[in-house]
Amino acid sequence: MKRIIKIGLAGAILTTVFTAGAYAASVVPKVFIHGNAVQSSAAPKIIDGSVYVPLRAISDGLGANINWDNKSKSVYVNSDPNFKGETSSVSYVNERNMVFKWIMAYDERREEDVNKLNSTGFKTDIYNESFPSGTYNMGTIVEMQPIEHDAKSLTVRIIQRVTAEDDYNVKIENWKFTFEGTSKIKSVMIEPKSTVYLDRYTLFPGTSFGM
Repeated sequence: MKRIIKIGLAGAILTTVFTAGAYAASVVPKVFIHGNAVQSSAAPKIIDGSVYVPLRAISDGLGANINWDNKSKSVYVNSDPNFKGETSSVSYVNERNMVFKWIMAYDERREEDVNKLNSTGFKTDIYNESFPSGTYNMGTIVEMQPIEHDAKSLTVRIIQRVTAEDDYNVKIENWKFTFEGTSKIKSVMIEPKSTVYLDRYTLFPGTSFGM
């Protein structure tokens, strides 16, 4: 899907300085998200002093889900096309808090606290049979964001600063948590094809991880 969205100049970092007139129209601006150049099949354009960028490129760069409803000719970014009302809000909060406790215990190498939250027969591909220790070959989690929830699972986008790899500096993955009852985690699995490798990741101005 190729959809063009108009964004203000403050919404992206432009490395090209341009002036009004025909020269501005000929310039192809560069757009960066979290310090990484945005790649898209359709190049950004400057029209009447505003930058137009394909919506797909921006949403992918921000890790946002995007859906196109052909019937209503509407684009949904991090939104449910079939939204009818709030559901499962109480269960979401409980499960989110349990998942965040698990993630923080894992990130701080507190194996005992991780195991307290795991159900019997717990499964994961986040780590092998031996729980990781120390800092070698294990990323440090710098950000986590819930992105999808249903009656049986919660998916969290994990941004890690990698400490023992040479080919990249930041890794983004979606971790899907499933539950057993209301107080135990049944499994934590990496969603297929969700892993993205970046040179850098900017949490907010002045705080970046990577080269």
